[in-house]
Amino acid sequence: MPPVIDWKLCNACGICYQVCPQDVFFFDKKQKAMPVIAYPRECWYCGACVIDCPQGAVSLTLPLPLHIVPSPALYGPPGPDEEEALGRAADFSRSIEQDPMEGGP
Repeated sequence: MPPVIDWKLCNACGICYQVCPQDVFFFDKKQKAMPVIAYPRECWYCGACVIDCPQGAVSLTLPLPLHIVPSPALYGPPGPDEEEALGRAADFSRSIEQDPMEGGP
């Protein structure tokens, strides 16, 4: 499923458009209109739009269960400069919902 924008939360800043590596979003900078999901099939589910949206207006449902948080058992404890990024990644992982059409939680 492509990203979904909550129009009640979106402030039309265009950050989702700027950070998307696949140009899934369309955003008219001149008119400051709300961003639109222009190419939903191009989404790689990287989560950049979800993580970087300052309003929390973008959500993403992955086509299969996936958790993006690295294990401290494998990589050791995070350094001071990594803690914030790992916290944001953990929040994103917890925010992912399985596609309701496919069953699951």
